[in-house]
Parts: sequence; structure tokens; C-alpha cells
Amino acid sequence: MIIMIFDRYKKSFPAKLSLYVISFITILSFVLVGVFYHYSTETLSQEAEDKIESMAETMAEIANLKVSALLSKVEKIPENLGWMIVEYVKEPDSLFGITRRIVKDNPEIFGCAIAFEPYYFPEKGHYFAPYSYMVGDSVKTIQVGSEDYNYFEKGWYKGAREHRYWSKPYRDAGDPDVITTSYAVPVHGEKHELIGILSVDLTNRWLRDLVDSIKPYKGSYTVVIDKQGRYILRREGEVMIGQNMFETAKEARDTNVTILVNEMAAGKSGSIIVDDGGVLSYVYYTPVVATDWYMAVICPYDQVFGKLSKFNMYLLVGFVLLLLFVYFICFVAVRRITKPLTIFAASARDVAQGNFNTPLPRIRSKDELGELYESFLFMQQQLTEYVDQLRRTTTANEKIESELRIAHDIQLGMVPKEFVPTFGAECIDIHAVLHPARQVGGDLYDYLMLNEDEFGFAIGDVSGKGVPASLFMATTISQMRSLALRDTSLNYIMNLMNQSLIRTGNTSMFITFFAGVLNLNTNRLRFCNAGHPYPLLIAPDGTVSFFKTADNLPLGVTSDYDYEEQECYFAPGSQLLLYTDGVSEAQNERSKFYKIDRLFNLVASHSQLAPRQMVDKVVGDVKRFVGKAEQSDDLTVMSFRLNARGKKKTEGLL
Repeated sequence: MIIMIFDRYKKSFPAKLSLYVISFITILSFVLVGVFYHYSTETLSQEAEDKIESMAETMAEIANLKVSALLSKVEKIPENLGWMIVEYVKEPDSLFGITRRIVKDNPEIFGCAIAFEPYYFPEKGHYFAPYSYMVGDSVKTIQVGSEDYNYFEKGWYKGAREHRYWSKPYRDAGDPDVITTSYAVPVHGEKHELIGILSVDLTNRWLRDLVDSIKPYKGSYTVVIDKQGRYILRREGEVMIGQNMFETAKEARDTNVTILVNEMAAGKSGSIIVDDGGVLSYVYYTPVVATDWYMAVICPYDQVFGKLSKFNMYLLVGFVLLLLFVYFICFVAVRRITKPLTIFAASARDVAQGNFNTPLPRIRSKDELGELYESFLFMQQQLTEYVDQLRRTTTANEKIESELRIAHDIQLGMVPKEFVPTFGAECIDIHAVLHPARQVGGDLYDYLMLNEDEFGFAIGDVSGKGVPASLFMATTISQMRSLALRDTSLNYIMNLMNQSLIRTGNTSMFITFFAGVLNLNTNRLRFCNAGHPYPLLIAPDGTVSFFKTADNLPLGVTSDYDYEEQECYFAPGSQLLLYTDGVSEAQNERSKFYKIDRLFNLVASHSQLAPRQMVDKVVGDVKRFVGKAEQSDDLTVMSFRLNARGKKKTEGLL
């Protein structure tokens, strides 16, 4: 179905025109809707964020005011208590009443203790710490100092000797259902000496009541931690004692939770989106200024941005409906405008089938369609005259010549024109030319990177000339490339090519062939010569010699022959010149041969030339020798040089 629609689109001008118009409208619509969406979502998002921030800041301000007022009371107690104890407290047991009064007059305070230094009241001994705390609606008073409860070693006592001290949250022994944190301050005497520690136990009930009274969204809740990350307040039903928000962050899959905890512990304010136990949530956090506490309001994302999600859905539906309406209008309008073309196309098909006298639909408009009608009518008349003339003038020889030119272009297109080195193969410098004696010939050459480290090359000469040799040459190149990309072993390639050429059944044709594979890492050259002339080797020092190889039969002679590859070290700076017998057997007007000795001397006297210049030098010298004589055989020359290979760059590949 999709293929049929695509084919129809390719053949239908109205469909193409509709597509262009619709594409433009679609792009324009996406841009306009995108701009509108951007600004509208920013506005709605900012509105939702402002709501949360406003409520969270309100909660923080209320908490700050309550805590500040409470702590202000607590901190004034030791100031008054110090001189009062020295001047008026003669009976230590009267201090029980003071602790009871502090607890009764302050509903936020769950318990109060005044722990004295050793033997401050000699009659009370080493430990004396009156402690009052709430039990239900009544206040209970006890003395907590003893050998079993050595408050001098407790963290709240040690921590408050120098400055105020907040303890970590704990479950009070007097009421296990109450989560308590202690606030302790030092009490000084007349000479500012330390006489004891005043400690008040604050419950989190007032803070939870405050949080429950202000909830920005359904499902939202508030978390309060101290500067060590310990929970002061957590979602109802979750364990707080012994829990730490830094540990919670480590266990979370979302790294944003860690960022949130670090930002809160640093006393910063802000907002962030986190994965809260599988629920995407928006979090606003701020410090409770009067304390060492930090508060975070967590709201489900879909509750915060519910309006935005609903707006997005309405916008999407409206946008789709609008586009569909516009598409329909465009389709109908384009169909009506281009309907004459459909009628005109039917007449054009008749003309294409050879019926040049078919009547054309009359188009009276003066627009482009009218001009098309006049042009097609003129073309119809010209085609009739041209076909008659072509039938009289075309001959079989012209057809053959045309086909040979095409075959010539195809054949030359099968061999590479220029080597474009791949990454790591920049050390190869190669050039080759092929000049057929006729329109098509039987010489061939090829070169390519077989893999990342191996460079392959080959040259060959098919017996005979013309079309049969060119077909044999095309078959050889195709087989060689297919086999080389499968396996670079020359034993494998040469023997399979030989068997394949034998199976063609043409016993009158064969091919001399030289193939090589150079490893660019080891500089080892593997090669195999199937009856081809020896190449010329130019050593790095400029010395020229014949590259001697084992003598093998040409390919396609017999199937009972095994070709074996040879191997040698090919030093960097070395250059190899390969050629066909179209060079050594080139004849001039006096039927004299060019000969291999002349080629050797030419190369020896110009051994410093690069491959391209070397090939051009050889071809130019052959042409000068031949002069005006007709080229007697296909001529192919290929030369390549191995330069020093640079180190592979690995940067950026990982």
C-alpha cells in the first residue's frame, strides 16, 4: 500500500505540488505553534513555580517566626536564671517548679531540664538535673542525673558548654510517639562562670501542624532536615529516627536527589525536579533561618504542571485539526488547478507510443498551460519530421560505433582513476593509465584498500583485442574484487579466478596477471605472477632492478595448476613499476619494437620521479617512439611508491 502511494506521488504533479504547499504550511505552522508554545508554557510553568515558592516561603517565614520567638524565650531563661539561682534559690528542689512552669507556659516545649555542674548544690551531690516533661495533658517532674545517666558525658551537655546546641532527633523515653529534638544553652553565674545547662525538648508536632495547614497541591508534603542531614520532619508514615537524607540520596537512582541534599545543606534556596520513589516531583527548598534546619516542599509534577499538560493536549489537538483542514483545502485547490494537466498527459502518452498525429486537448488559456500546448504541438510536428529523417539516415555502422563508445566509457569506468587514501593509507602514492588500442581492449589494472592495513593492486593483459578481450577483462576485474574483499590470500584469489575463467569454456583466451598485497604495518609484500612481464623495482637509493618472481602459467590456460603466493620485505621509499606488453612491444612506423631495455634505461635515468611523473614519462616516451604509427596493442602502465607511514591517531576514537 505504501509503495503504491509512493509510486503515485512520484508520477503525479498535483501530488507533488500539494506536498510542496503542505510542507511549507506545515513548517510555518510548526514555527508559529512552537513560538506560541514556548511562551505560553513558560508563563504557565512560572505561574506554577511561583505558587510553590510563595507557599514554601510563607511556611518558612511562619516557622522562622515561631522558632525565633520560642528560642528568644529559651535564650532569655538562662540570663534570668543565673542571677536568680545565685540570689534567691536556697532550696534546690524549688527548681523543679521552674522547669514545670517552662513546660506548662510553652506548648511547643515537650520537656525542660536544668543540669548543674558537679556539687553546685553540695547537698545534692555530684548529679543534680531537675527535668519536667509532658505526659498526656499533665506535666511530670523527675531528677535525671545519676551514675546510670551521667549527663556530663552526653552530647547535649558537652555541646552546650560553649554555645547553643541542637541535638539530633530522638524518640523520647517519656512518650515513644513523640519525635523530639533538644535545644541546649549554657547558664552562667554572677562571674560568668558556667553553673549548668538549660535544655528544652521541642517536639515536631507544631511544625507538622503548620505543614499540614499549608499544602500547595494534592499529594505534596514537606521534609525538614538539620545541617547533618538528619530528618526533623518527614512524610507521615516514614521512619525518621536513625535516618539521614544524605544516605537516602545515595540510595536514590536519580542524581538530582544528591544535588538537592547538597544544595539544602549549603543553606541555599531554589527548585529542582527529582524522581521521588518513581514519582516525578517538583521540589522547592529553603533554609529555616532561625535554626540550623532546612525545609523542602515536594509536589507531584503532574499536580504542579497539570494545567500545562492539559494546555499541551488542547494545543496538540487543535493544531492537528487545523493542519488537516488546511491540507484538505490545499488538496482540493491544487487538484482543480492542475486538472487540465491530467487530460493533457493522456495525449502525451499516445505521442510517446509513436502516434505522433494523436489529437491534443484544446487549451484556450493564455497562461503557462497554453504555452505548453503550443510547445507540444510544435514538438509533435518536429518529431514526425525527425523520425522520418532518422529512418533514412541511420545505418548499422553508426549504431555499432555508438555502442563501442559506450563500451569504451564503461570499460574505463571499471578501473580506478585516482587513489584517494583512506585514514592510515596516506603512505601510498600510486598512479596508473590505460590506453586501449581500439575502442575497447583487454588490458586491466586495479588497486584498493582491502582492509585497514592491507593495500591490494593488480595488472593484467588479456590475449587478443576488441570486444571479446574487454568482456574477458570485465569478468576478471569483477571476480578479483569480489574475492579480494572476502579473503586477501593470493593463493585463494588466483586459484579461484583461474577455475572460474576455465569454466567459461573459452579455451582460446587467457590472461597474464600480476597481483600483490602490501601490509602497511609490517611492509611485507605478498605477490603472485601469472605469466606477466617482470615489474621494475626502484630501491630507496634509486637503484633500478627487475622484480624477479616465480614463473607461472597465465590464468585460464588449464585447471590443473596451483598458484602460490610469494613474500618479501618492501622497504619504505621503494617504488614498483608495472606494465603490459603494450609498452615493450610497441611498434613505430618502421615496425621496430620499443623493447624492455629502453624502458629499463628510461626508468634508471629518472628513478627519482614520483609515480605520476614516472607513468607520464614512460607513456610519453612510448608515444614519441611510435610516432604516427597506429597503436598495435593495449598499453597500461602503473607505478606506486611506499612512503614512511605515520603513527595512527587514536585521539577522539574512544
